[in-house]
Amino acid sequence: MTPKILIVDDEEVNRLALEAFLAVDGYEVHFESRGSQACERARALRPDLILLDVMMPDIDGFSVCRQIRADPVIGRIPVILITALDDDASRLEGLQAGADEFVTKPCHRGELRARVKTIVMLNRFRSIAESRARFEQLFELAPMAIVLADPKGRVLHANPWADSLLAFNPVSHLAGTRLATYFNTAGAAAVLEGISGALAGKIPEPREVRTGSGSTERIMQLRVTSAPDGDGQIALLVFDDITTEMRARQALENLNARLEKMVRARTGQLEEANTLLMSYASFVSHDLRSPLTVVKGNLALIQEGMVPINAEAAPLVGEAWSAATMMDESIQNILQLARDEHAGHAMAPGTAVDPAPIVQRLVGYLRGSMSNRHINFAIGELPPVGASAVVLERIFYNLLINAVKYSAAQNAPCVEIGARDGEKSPVLYVRDNGIGFDPNETDRLFHEFSRLSTAAGTDGMGLGLSFVSRLVKAHGGRIWAESKPGAGATFFVQLPAPQSEPAMALASG
Repeated sequence: MTPKILIVDDEEVNRLALEAFLAVDGYEVHFESRGSQACERARALRPDLILLDVMMPDIDGFSVCRQIRADPVIGRIPVILITALDDDASRLEGLQAGADEFVTKPCHRGELRARVKTIVMLNRFRSIAESRARFEQLFELAPMAIVLADPKGRVLHANPWADSLLAFNPVSHLAGTRLATYFNTAGAAAVLEGISGALAGKIPEPREVRTGSGSTERIMQLRVTSAPDGDGQIALLVFDDITTEMRARQALENLNARLEKMVRARTGQLEEANTLLMSYASFVSHDLRSPLTVVKGNLALIQEGMVPINAEAAPLVGEAWSAATMMDESIQNILQLARDEHAGHAMAPGTAVDPAPIVQRLVGYLRGSMSNRHINFAIGELPPVGASAVVLERIFYNLLINAVKYSAAQNAPCVEIGARDGEKSPVLYVRDNGIGFDPNETDRLFHEFSRLSTAAGTDGMGLGLSFVSRLVKAHGGRIWAESKPGAGATFFVQLPAPQSEPAMALASG
């Protein structure tokens, strides 16, 4: 690289003369006419030498030289002061200001060229020595293995980290040994290929190499490049120890494989359990419907007049027939619901279903089967929802039974069924004026076999609301309740919005 010289002089004649003196030696010459701008220009240029005139109008060369020496960026650039002053006091002041040389005008051409050449060369040697020292310090202290090798793979120099990593002993040294001998067959080939490729000007991609075996095996990432060495090139190899990372990755892969195997096994167990559950559901359905078929058959004979009864018993037979039919259809619906959920058909919102006919039918059944026929049912407008008719019947059946049970003791029992707007979809509700419950017990409300303090004296095992809660949540909805003791209770159900136009659907009948 061509040395750069900055000439700072306010006289153009002097600048041209100095340029003529130095041009024959091939220097890259730059100029600055103002002493006040010398430091800024030097910082931008970073010259190898500054020729500085002492006598300048804005600021003298001694002051400029002191500014240069005080600047951390350009403070070490050599400075030659050029002046007509030839007394010892001026020379002393120049040296005290930090000048490297003092040349008196008029300049002798040969002397100036010799002094410039000597100082530039010394500065270059000093820079090279400092760069080498910094490189050697970095080379020795770098937290990675660095190796310099010749074209045949013989180690010329290795830092302590490389000695420790490859020779497995920080006291041993790699220098003078064949680098390939520290690796397995594949690793040795990768090292030699990397060296030949880098010296041929083709920097290879990082490679994974291994050294040692068993508990002493190390996995490293190898990067190779070339470095100048006199008139030739040598290979510079960097080894990053990635053993811990690779072992952690392998352990994670093994863990994932074990987890996947466990998931497959667990999935198989769940599928087997679901199949068994469906078989059990079918078995229970069959066992329940067999005696129910006998009951319905006998009731049908009575209703058709084949078995005579008195007029007072006829309404009772009608109620029994209605209850038996309701029970038969409920068994079919529950079994169908289990089949749909087992096949994954009932979980996503589908065609919109109008709940009004379902609610009216359930209310009609409850009116005909209740011992207390004075309960008032108030049915408001009910919007379509995105759930099947079977699901809606199961939800409303349990909520209505619950409302009738806990409001029956009131003087004027009332059950209200209605809807209100929700954030994403309508909210259906069933409200009664019964005994209510303590809000602090709300968390227990939907748990299996959990009965609240206000439920004392009533029948049931606490399964109805638990079933409704599971059913609603399985279909992407939510259920909650609000109440106070003695002030009735309201149960809210929000199911997903329907995806299509409403359909008239009856769950049973």
